[in-house]
Amino acid sequence: MATSVRFRSARRAPGRAVFQPCAVVAALGALFTAAVHADETVERVVVTGRTLQLPADVAGFGGVPPARLPMSVDAVDEQRLLDAGARQLSALTRFDASVGDAYNAEGYWSNLTVRGFVLDNRANYRRDGLPINAETALPLAAVERIELLKGTSGIQAGTSSPGGLVNLVVKRPDVDLRSARVEWREDGTLGAAADLSQRFGAERAFGLRLNAFAENLDPPLRDARGQRRQFALAGDWRPSAATTIEAEVDWAHQRQPSVPGFSLLGDRVPDPASIDPRINLNNQPWSTPSVFDGTTASLRWRQQLDATWRVSAHALTQRLDSDDRIAFPYGCYDAATDVYYADRYCPDGTFDLYDFRSDGERRRSDALDLQFAADRVATGPLVHTLAAGVLFTRFEARFQRQAFNYAGTGNIDGTLVTDAAPELTDENTNRDERSIEWYLRDRIDLAPDWQLWAGLRHTRLRAGARASRLTWRRTRRATRTPANRWLR
Repeated sequence: MATSVRFRSARRAPGRAVFQPCAVVAALGALFTAAVHADETVERVVVTGRTLQLPADVAGFGGVPPARLPMSVDAVDEQRLLDAGARQLSALTRFDASVGDAYNAEGYWSNLTVRGFVLDNRANYRRDGLPINAETALPLAAVERIELLKGTSGIQAGTSSPGGLVNLVVKRPDVDLRSARVEWREDGTLGAAADLSQRFGAERAFGLRLNAFAENLDPPLRDARGQRRQFALAGDWRPSAATTIEAEVDWAHQRQPSVPGFSLLGDRVPDPASIDPRINLNNQPWSTPSVFDGTTASLRWRQQLDATWRVSAHALTQRLDSDDRIAFPYGCYDAATDVYYADRYCPDGTFDLYDFRSDGERRRSDALDLQFAADRVATGPLVHTLAAGVLFTRFEARFQRQAFNYAGTGNIDGTLVTDAAPELTDENTNRDERSIEWYLRDRIDLAPDWQLWAGLRHTRLRAGARASRLTWRRTRRATRTPANRWLR
């Protein structure tokens, strides 16, 4: 089958341009000739890029830059956090498309998803590599960077959600620094922060770093004013080039009414034009703020034994005190159709409103990591960078009786007022967890362009749960989580 292309000529009409194929071909030829001659005289410009060089301890293989790891890791440094106005972990959704919201309500703690998996606030968060509980408000004023591991994390954490890990790296007194800032945003949110760091003593062996932050919160949402405070002090002592002792303590406080999520109206999505985007359905006269207080302290000793081998001991303790309160919209009964909606509001915009109060929540987390590591150990033609150790963790949660009582009917306009129902009629559940995790990680240089990343983790977990005045239910489990990856 033959195909032909034919150009038609046309008479020039007044004020009209006519397509001339021969003229176009001639013009393109002239431009090509000019470009060939110009290449002989114009200096060439070479543009190069650079990969992210921040260390990523969350991967478990030491401070290796993310670009060299056989896993997906991202790191957000302090400057990027400041530029984005990030104040809590929910801000990670701005930096990585794989991170999403999982009920990140104003006035509450952050809940994140990574690659569609919800992170467990009790198991998927780390502070300088040790597990912490993220069932609280975690301010970022004392954080040097946030590291994010995306994907399965069995080699780094024996018990965790498969979505990944979030690691908060604490600021240390590595430099002399004097920094202060004042911030204003939204209607009336005003904050101030100070960052002071100093090394002193003979050969600058001692260091202290103070971070203080205070903020009065006035977000665009109505009835959500609050306060946030943080005070953190980090210090270290370097008695010799081979020895480092580090200590830090962090106190954080947040008091702010929480904002419940919206919902469907029967089987339809609410019309955005008819909804006040600033409405806070937690606006009853008896609504009280949620309060989150947390104190975290850690102590780390690192000793370089020789040019290759080193040993470290790292301990952390965390105490969380919370008063969780909200006027909570939850389902409704539609009398017109005799239908109860358990997961949405009624078609007319009304809902059942509950008085929820859980005061005096106490959570405690403790961790101790003992590690033996080495760099560049040769065994024949292979070179190893390895780490072996054991991690002890303990978690306790103690709760009082709570209120979760029907208080009346509310509506999406926030105009219906109900009576409080603060009676403590609901039992809560206390929890205990103990775990021992033995781990071994090895990065093997097989050839100049080939590496093998391998590891093994053995976890022994004991967990118990008990509702008040009922017997404990206990669980014992042991599991191994291997990992091996090639990287070229």
